[in-house]
Amino acid sequence: MTSNFLNGVTILTQEMIDDLPVCDIHVHLPGVISPNTAWDLGLRNKLISVERKENGEYICFSGPNSLSIEDPHEHYLDIFNRDFQLDANGQPQNLKYAIDFESFKSFDRIMATVQGHRNPPGGIQTKDDLLFVLYRYLEECIKQKIFYTELQQNIKIAYLLFPDENRENARKQLYLLFQEVVEKFQSYGVHLRFLHCFNKTKAAGESKSTHERTLEAALWLEEAKKIAPGVLVGIESAGHEKDQTGWPIHLKAGYDRVRELGLGCEAHGGEGIGVEHMLDVIKTLPITRVAHGFQAIEDSEAIEYLKDNKITLVMMPIINLNLGLCLHVKEKEGVYVPFAKTKGGEKVHFRKLEQHPFFELFKKHKLKITLGSDNPEFGGVSIKKTIYALAGLDSEYQLPENFDKLNAEEVVTLCLNGIEAIFGEEKLKTGYKKLLAHWIEKYQVNCSINLA
Repeated sequence: MTSNFLNGVTILTQEMIDDLPVCDIHVHLPGVISPNTAWDLGLRNKLISVERKENGEYICFSGPNSLSIEDPHEHYLDIFNRDFQLDANGQPQNLKYAIDFESFKSFDRIMATVQGHRNPPGGIQTKDDLLFVLYRYLEECIKQKIFYTELQQNIKIAYLLFPDENRENARKQLYLLFQEVVEKFQSYGVHLRFLHCFNKTKAAGESKSTHERTLEAALWLEEAKKIAPGVLVGIESAGHEKDQTGWPIHLKAGYDRVRELGLGCEAHGGEGIGVEHMLDVIKTLPITRVAHGFQAIEDSEAIEYLKDNKITLVMMPIINLNLGLCLHVKEKEGVYVPFAKTKGGEKVHFRKLEQHPFFELFKKHKLKITLGSDNPEFGGVSIKKTIYALAGLDSEYQLPENFDKLNAEEVVTLCLNGIEAIFGEEKLKTGYKKLLAHWIEKYQVNCSINLA
């Protein structure tokens, strides 16, 4: 196939993107649970009941089992928009989560209910439930040609899955379960690793401080490294940036310990209260990756620090738009210019894909950026749909006709940045680069890569 060329670059087609081998290094495990998978979990755990009426039609209602009284939803069915229909086989059609546009709170409430371990019981209740979710994700990885992926999950879910074990043994069983899953994925050519991800704020409902919980996380990762080496490969912290209990100073001791273990360190930053918080994150913690980071555009100091320290931004533009993309800006001659809040910038929400800082940070400032799906089934989209959108090939997230869209050469750069930033074994990088080199040759993309 001969690609279309424009000004020395290769224009992407949907066929090329479908055939592209990718790495998805920022994925929250509960975020891969589609509405249909959540429905099936509800049926499995009798949180949903479906019956056939005398006229042959199916109806659904709350099952005999209940959610926790502390759960954010009274009934499990409340997590879905109620405009779906049951087909002739009793299967839901047009099933969607009831996530309000630009509402992180509704997103988080639904994730808590489906994931289950915050206020058990929820969607995931047993080891078999978790395997059910993970093997559904495997199907999606094969479909999307995902070579390498890192799933984020709080190790605490072990206490839910193995309730008859003491806590140490429960964690051990989880590590071994993850090892089993990694081997299963690998048999299909998909390389899966896990990160321990925890909510760093008071929203976690923990009596321990963030400092204590980060040190605890380091101990768990050291434990996992001994029991199932190479399965849990790093740490991630998430949660609302406004909560000072989760600010970087409280995470530092634990992160330093994880780095000493030779494991990867990533943190969320630059997606909420402003670039000042992001600068605190990247200067305080021993990280090599930042999740989101789009507010770096507000201050040149952040951009230069990311460059100088070779920190990779893992960006997820679509979920940012859906959950409320905000930047601090000043208005100059009718145009919004990014400006740090401490320098007079005021918060403004942006709703168009072409306004996302990804394009300027990547194309103009040449930051080391890769793409992730984040929560592909919870307010986000798959990594392939993300690339479609950035290339101007998605009808839902359209770009202006004359906009400088993502091209094939740039996609290669994003892919290489992604594989170089993984927390998995070095040998995986060469294997992925060989696949990417074949894609480059097949579609006559105007670039070459170093396979070393």
